[in-house]
This record gives sequence, structure tokens and C-alpha cells, in this order.
Amino acid sequence: MLWPFWTQKASDEESAVRSVDAAAIIRRARRLRFSARPSALSMLSGAYHGARPGSGLTFAELRAYEPGDDVRHLDWNVTARQGRPYVRRYIEERSLLLWLVADISASMRFGPDGRSKADRAAQAAALLATAAIRNGDRVGLMLVSDRVEAELVPGGGTRRLARILRALAATPAVSKRTDLTVAFGRLKPTAQRGLLVVLSDFLGDLPVGVWRREASRRQMLALRFLEPREQKLPNVGLLGVEDAETGVRRLIDTDSKRVRDGFSTAAAQSCDDFRSWCAATRIAGYDIDASVDPIIPLIRIFSGRAARRTSR
Repeated sequence: MLWPFWTQKASDEESAVRSVDAAAIIRRARRLRFSARPSALSMLSGAYHGARPGSGLTFAELRAYEPGDDVRHLDWNVTARQGRPYVRRYIEERSLLLWLVADISASMRFGPDGRSKADRAAQAAALLATAAIRNGDRVGLMLVSDRVEAELVPGGGTRRLARILRALAATPAVSKRTDLTVAFGRLKPTAQRGLLVVLSDFLGDLPVGVWRREASRRQMLALRFLEPREQKLPNVGLLGVEDAETGVRRLIDTDSKRVRDGFSTAAAQSCDDFRSWCAATRIAGYDIDASVDPIIPLIRIFSGRAARRTSR
């Protein structure tokens, strides 16, 4: 994707400032946590709780059979000894392991300050981490470009949340390029049921086989962040643009209707390709408009998933 080259330069300078200004890092981390209204955050926590899968069954008690009990839970040994049926009762374990993988490559830096794709992805990751830790889950974080730029192993509690927010606010990318699959090698197998949420613009190569294998191991969500100016080219005359990841520059004539229509067609095709990729990899994918606060789209996404779980 191409955009004005000055956007990339400004973003690099901003990252450098953030990396040395500790006070700015703390302020930005606090904004990530407190930007949402408490009522909205409570709604997200409730939607997240309803949507997350249970991670198995834990034995609770042994008691006499009652009409309506699941016959699959009959304890035949105790039934034989007592001369009447007994069942083992289980409770569902609700603790979940949530991994957040956030793309911080150069293509994510496009957009106004505070509302770039990277900013919105960081805000969304902070909201999800807060909702998960409120619900007693463990949360891990990976920030990736074409390498793992930062990693926080899963943990819970307010201290873990504070570390996640600081990492989201302060971690610059060493590399400009994108290869999200580098995160997969760092995700260790675990007996605990897991949810992996990838926050990215999903530009570039997305090998179906690699992603499908990872999706078979754990539940996955793909949250794709879209900047409106990537969908429709404005009519502003000659425009110098640069690919932020490769550095290739071009001069395009936005006065040309053919150029603008071609840009819109390519953007629409990118959306179709993403939907097809989600279907092929069996990953649940959702688009999030970077021009709006992510809290409402996240509530909608997780509320919909919770409703589908309860209807099964």
C-alpha cells in the first residue's frame, strides 16, 4: 500500500521521541487504559466473558442421579456399590490464555497522530487485555514486524496489565517489513485453552497453510485495521507517495478518474481477498475502521460471538 512519504518520516521521528521520553510513555500508557468510559469497558468485559470458550471440565462432586442429569456422567463403580445410580458433576473451567499479537511494522503507522492504524491496534489490544485480566484470564503480548520486536509471557493481575500497556506505548519497530508468522514459533503448546488475537492491516504475503495449521491448534481472531484514505484516493492533483516498507516512490496523478477508480477497485479486491483468506484458513476475521474508537467495534464483535455461543 502506498501513501505520502512524509507520513512515514513523521512516524519514525515520533517513535524516536517516545523511546526516550519516559514521562510521555507513562502518559500514553495511562491513556490506553482510561480512554474508554467505565460503562463501555464493562460492556466489553461482559461480551468478552460470554464469548470466550471454557477450557475443560473439573470434577466438583459425586451425588445421586436426578432426572435430567447427563447419563454420560454416571459413575458405574459407585452405582454398583450403592445399588442406585450416582453421577459425577463437573464445572467448566473458565480461565483462558489470551495471546495478543500486534503488528507494528511500517504499514501500520499510516494515519493521523493518535488515530493511525498502529494507534488503534494498540488501543484495541489494551482494551482486550483489560477485559481479559478483569475476567481472571492470563494475557501474553507479542509485538511483531518481520521479527518479534517485544514479547511478554502470559500473566495476570494489575502489574501484568501495566507492563502490557507500557509495551504497547513504548516499543518501536526495528524493522519496517511485515511477517506475522514469526510469532507462531514463539507460541508454546499448552494444556490451557487459548485464544490468539492478531491485530494488523494484513497487507503482504499471508501463506494459507501456515495460518491454517496455527488455527487448528487454538481459536484465532484476525482484527484488520483499515484507514479510510486507503480505501478511496482523494483528488488532490499530483501526489508523491512512498511504500513505507520497501521505500519505493512514485508520482501519481489523482486528477485522473481512471487512477482513482483503479485505486478503489484494488482496495475492494483487498477486502475480498481478506474474506477469502479467512474462509480458507478458518480464522474469524473482522474489519475495524481506524477513524473510530475501537471500543464499539470490539463490543459488537464479542457480543456477536457470545450470542452465537449461547445459541448452540
